[in-house]
Amino acid sequence: MDMDFRADLLKYAQAELSGLGVEAPSNDTTDCTLLLFKLRRRCPEAIRRDTKFSSSFSVPDDLKAGLSKLCGVIHLGGSLGPYLSRSTFNTQRHDQLLDDWGILHLHLGEQMQPNGMIESTQIVAFVLITPDCVYFIEAYPHGIGHGDVWAKEQLIGTIAENWPSLLPSNGTRMTSERLTPRERITLRRKSVNATVAKPSGEVVFPPGGGFMSNKTAMADFMSLQKLYAQLDHLESVCRLTEDSIQHSLGFADKDFRLHVLFEERELWVYEPTSGTKLVFDVELTP
Repeated sequence: MDMDFRADLLKYAQAELSGLGVEAPSNDTTDCTLLLFKLRRRCPEAIRRDTKFSSSFSVPDDLKAGLSKLCGVIHLGGSLGPYLSRSTFNTQRHDQLLDDWGILHLHLGEQMQPNGMIESTQIVAFVLITPDCVYFIEAYPHGIGHGDVWAKEQLIGTIAENWPSLLPSNGTRMTSERLTPRERITLRRKSVNATVAKPSGEVVFPPGGGFMSNKTAMADFMSLQKLYAQLDHLESVCRLTEDSIQHSLGFADKDFRLHVLFEERELWVYEPTSGTKLVFDVELTP
């Protein structure tokens, strides 16, 4: 019995990247999978979600139609890709607000452009997206002259005041680092993690997970380590149960190879010549 589930992961990651219109960076499993995880966080899965608005969220009258259109897309489970940052699929860029605080921004235009993106708006909606809901935090102008918007602690304050369960809690007494937006942005560029304070004064670690020294998002790194552990566990189980697997496949003494299939957020082990799936209780991460 042969198997190499990490090689199967590489093929899966490369195929998924191709489906996103992105060229795989290499034939390295870690590189390709980390990039796939990054892009999936930056462009959330197109599924039906509710919408909730903070008590302070508002947009000018000329953006209300665009906001309504965006909400319709969210409720129907459409792709948010056209509303995202123009650099979402630039593989060399890092969304430091997302990596640090778990917050994305969405444009509020009405007209779709030839490049498949909704028209850009200076004022954008800052949102936190979960599997079942898009939380609209604040709407702020961005771009030239508004560089500090990416590190406004009011974003964290609004989440804490409206949906406190969406932020981590901390049982250890810590002192806030009292950073200005400019200082926080500088630290992000240097991949330095910093705490942030809620309006109550409680200090918490980065809600988005933070970054590693090489700028990889900690959330992606942890997801990859968990997935590697799952694959290694599956290989171990298969080796321990090789005789029973061989018997169930009816192969007697015949050599065979097992592969892992990534399907509907679950991991399946299968034998390709017979198409047989072997059921193990393991879910795909993330």
